[in-house]
Amino acid sequence: MFEVEYESPGQKTGELIISSPFSLLVDGRNIDSYYSNNDLRVETINVYGRQTNEYDIQTTTPAKYSGQMVLGKRMKAKNIQVVLFIEADEMGLIQAFMSDLNRRLRSANAIAFKDEPDLAYYAEFEGADVPQEGLKQEVTLNFLWHDPMKYKIEKRIDYVNAQRLVIDSVEPVHPVIELQFETGIKTWSMRNTSTGMNINYEHELISDRYQMDLEELYLTRSANEVDAMDGLKLDSDFEEFTIKNGDQIVVTPTPQSITIRYRGVSL
Repeated sequence: MFEVEYESPGQKTGELIISSPFSLLVDGRNIDSYYSNNDLRVETINVYGRQTNEYDIQTTTPAKYSGQMVLGKRMKAKNIQVVLFIEADEMGLIQAFMSDLNRRLRSANAIAFKDEPDLAYYAEFEGADVPQEGLKQEVTLNFLWHDPMKYKIEKRIDYVNAQRLVIDSVEPVHPVIELQFETGIKTWSMRNTSTGMNINYEHELISDRYQMDLEELYLTRSANEVDAMDGLKLDSDFEEFTIKNGDQIVVTPTPQSITIRYRGVSL
């Protein structure tokens, strides 16, 4: 008879090692594989906080009515904990690893995980918990996920005016839209026929190129991207303007080209 060793991802039994299915990626770099070598082993063994979202619900009690009326809801900020197992031949290797990892996390733009390689988490590194020291350690990295949405890589659409949009997102998105006209104009409008939202522009200065960033909420004109927010008309739905799969965008007059860039969103 002989015994067979079984191992869960992130665990080590003797010399049997199964790599973690959800390794931490920082700005696209796999932390486990980047730092691990013959003298140092780094492995993501657990991740907490990625799944169910929580909501703040705003309610009011209308006068002369029983019960409450829901005004709206928004997702709460969340925390993500990433547990790393670290093993080294000498303490100096662990100290050097932690120093470099701290530097990397402090300036990180986004984190991701090996089991969701196409989704980015825009979370801020808060600090680490180190319950024990030694040549074998478990370190918990704490992240504040203030915008608890998972974002896909940016995609580009060379859009044909008034066609149906194909958007790779489960939620409406705030795109960057560039309009290129054949000649300079000073008045134009854009309408999402599916939502009824409009953006209307008029200015005494003309330009053949306009760019709208509907996530960062700014509008520019010309190739030099001069601030053009003063041409945005008051009846515009600039802050609420979104697009989703199946929507139709109509720009008047018809531009020479329409370029749409967006990041898909997943819950």
